[in-house]
This record gives sequence, structure tokens and C-alpha cells, in this order.
Amino acid sequence: MTIIESDGPATTAERFADLSERCARRGDVRRAQLAAWASDVHVLEALLWQNGLGEAPDPHAQLAGVGAAVATSIEALADTVTGELTARGVVELAREAMVTTFDESVHGLLTDRFAGLDHLDDAVPSPDAAHHPEPALHRLEGRTPAELVDELRTAAADSMAVAQLMATEGQAGAAMRLARQADTAAFEAYLVQAALGAGDDRLATVDLRWELAAAAEDQDRPGQYVDDLLARRDLFTSLVGPGEREVLHDMLEPAPEW
Repeated sequence: MTIIESDGPATTAERFADLSERCARRGDVRRAQLAAWASDVHVLEALLWQNGLGEAPDPHAQLAGVGAAVATSIEALADTVTGELTARGVVELAREAMVTTFDESVHGLLTDRFAGLDHLDDAVPSPDAAHHPEPALHRLEGRTPAELVDELRTAAADSMAVAQLMATEGQAGAAMRLARQADTAAFEAYLVQAALGAGDDRLATVDLRWELAAAAEDQDRPGQYVDDLLARRDLFTSLVGPGEREVLHDMLEPAPEW
């Protein structure tokens, strides 16, 4: 596959790179590795979209094919490894597999956009981080992930229905709170569903994306009710790749009519 160079930004990739550094500083080395790899995946996806994948007849199928090819490359390269890899070495191995999946003309376009990994060299694993399961996995509480998705989508629909009623009655504040609850449930449902589709049975990507959302919302400056809701939806959209945004949009309930 050949990719034409582009200078477009990779905002989501940068956010994951920042998250990787934060995780490393607090001793959560595994999550630091996962966030670094997520950043790399978003670098690749952004390049693919900038070079026309979004205009393909079935971009989702093509993106899935790229993902399968990269996964095959990782498995093949991992089979050649002897000895124990460092935290940085694991990510570098995955990067090498990703890059070599494509034509040589693409290699520099990817590696030039990858974030640095120096923070993994200095990361000291924290015993607390090593013994705590992913919060999203813990939330299952005996349910299957599919059951959790169904429950969250039902909660989203119910909350938005009541939000619309509150908006109709002029109770804007209550309507906004319920609408935000609905979007939170729908977003989580999407993240769980996407994690399962990507083979992430431990739902680690769910927690990574939620952490990105929390960090971004800490800087949020709410405006009017409708603007605030739309801005938050834009935030959620910015945390997923371009190939995911249509699906996420379809899972969000229609916003209340104010």
C-alpha cells in the first residue's frame, strides 16, 4: 500500500501519547504501553484517511483489512523474539510490525509521526497498578460485555426521553443533566462494543478513552445548554478514529429540542 504524505494533525494520537507519559509517571507501565500503541494506531488511521481511505466504497472493510494485516505482522515478528523485552521494546516491536506491513515508501511517513518513547525507559512499575483490573472490566459485575452494552443503550434512551420532557417543560438545567447522562451511557456502550470488535476482551481501551475524555473535560468551558451538549459530543467524537465516528454518532440519542 502506498500513502501520499500529508501534514494533517493527528490530535487523537497526540492525546494518547500524552496519556502514555502520564501513565508511565504513575507507574502504570502496561497502560502506558497500551496508550503508546493506541497513539501509533491513530497515526496510521489518520494517514490512511488523509490519503483517501474515507472515499473508498467500503472504508470500514478496508480498515479492518489493514488491521488484520498489521495483527498478522505483529504475530509473525513476535514469534522471532528470544529473551525478555523491555517496556519500550514491546512498543517498538509492534511499531516495526506495523511499519513493515506497508510499502517502503510509507515507512518514513509513519515513523516521523510516532511519538517518543523515552518515558518508557524510566517507568517504574507500581505494585498498585499491577494488581488492579481495568475499571471497565470490573463494571461487568457478572454481566457479559454484550449485556452491558444493551443495558447502557437502554439507559441512554430512557435518560434522553426524560431530558426531552424536561426541555419541553422549560426545565433546561434538569434536561441538560439528563442529556449528558444519556450521552455518557451511549459513549460507554460504543467504547465497549468497539473494544469487543477489536479483540480487546479486557476492555482496556475503554478505560484509556475514558481517561482521555476526563482530561479533556477538565478544561471544558460550558456555554449555553445546547452548545455545551454539542461541544461534549464533539469531544467524544475527537477521541475515536475517523473510521469510527459515524457509528458513534448513530449510537448517540437525538438531542432534546429546546
